[in-house]
Amino acid sequence: MDPGSSTTVLRQALAGSDEALDRLYARYGPRLLSFVRLKMGRDLRGRVESRDIVQATFLKSFEHLDDFDGSTGRSLLGWLMRIAEREIQDRADFHKRDKRDARREVDVRDRSDIAVRTKSALSRLILDERAERVANAIATLTDTHRQVILLRTFEELSFPEIATRLGKSEDASRMLFARAMTALTLALSAAPPP
Repeated sequence: MDPGSSTTVLRQALAGSDEALDRLYARYGPRLLSFVRLKMGRDLRGRVESRDIVQATFLKSFEHLDDFDGSTGRSLLGWLMRIAEREIQDRADFHKRDKRDARREVDVRDRSDIAVRTKSALSRLILDERAERVANAIATLTDTHRQVILLRTFEELSFPEIATRLGKSEDASRMLFARAMTALTLALSAAPPP
């Protein structure tokens, strides 16, 4: 995507362009879904559908479009991931409390036009069994391996940035990522084909 087009696509999707919404989901949906599955953990995934988090993330991105100040695809993906992380935390807190806090709920009915269109686009995304297979394989990895894959593949951080985040050297971060990808490859080869 060229600079400035991320905000344009968001605005077009919000304005009712199904084509823009499809482009948004095609470009960011699979990575956001994998990110959500990775961040949720097994316990929360047993209570909440990953695709519901993704749908809520896109809906909230439309509601808070004015808060997005980036212009690149990478900045949009990072912004969507931050929204998803907050949504995951809200859902985790909700389930830990075992009670409903109506102030934290988003009434999707107020924006049913967007909700219907995002659900339709998301349904097409969920049909991709490869994403499910990768998510299941990632779930078998250690926390450290999942974290380095998340930083490198989903957040698209450089190895110096990863090293800073993890408190390791750049070389150690590269080796950790290589080991994590090897573990992921082995987990995928052991998983039954779709």
